[in-house]
Amino acid sequence: MILTEIKSSDWQQFAAYIDTLCLPIYSFDLKDKNVNQQQANAIEKVTRRLEQRLKGRLLLLPAIPFSGQNPDIFLSYLVEVVKELSESSFHYLLLVLDEKQKEVVESLPEFANLQVLTHIVKPIAALGKETEENSIEQEILDLYNKTLNIWQTNK
Repeated sequence: MILTEIKSSDWQQFAAYIDTLCLPIYSFDLKDKNVNQQQANAIEKVTRRLEQRLKGRLLLLPAIPFSGQNPDIFLSYLVEVVKELSESSFHYLLLVLDEKQKEVVESLPEFANLQVLTHIVKPIAALGKETEENSIEQEILDLYNKTLNIWQTNK
């Protein structure tokens, strides 16, 4: 399920089955109006396709884009977001991000009520279309397997 596509009238019938949240996070840079969306697009593709494979148990949240020079500010914001999610009766949170956010996410504290799984999408820099698609499919498979493992082992 995708949060922005759920009708509020339908939520109650699905809510009992969904125990996992997926939160895409990516960096972007708008200096001099040059935008490189390749990694952001890859993360969006990975999370949307994962949601399709795990529909009924996973809720895809809107992405958090980050642009800035101070990772501490972003960490403070992310801690507040994850803290709020940890108090919402979900059991698992998948953070899907680019390498630029790795250190920030590694600084997250543990949350008693929420098991957090981090997946870093490898750079999709200037690959050919077929190679890019293969890379995205591999990322989906890796994340899918990590998710099944966390569900099965609770670790």
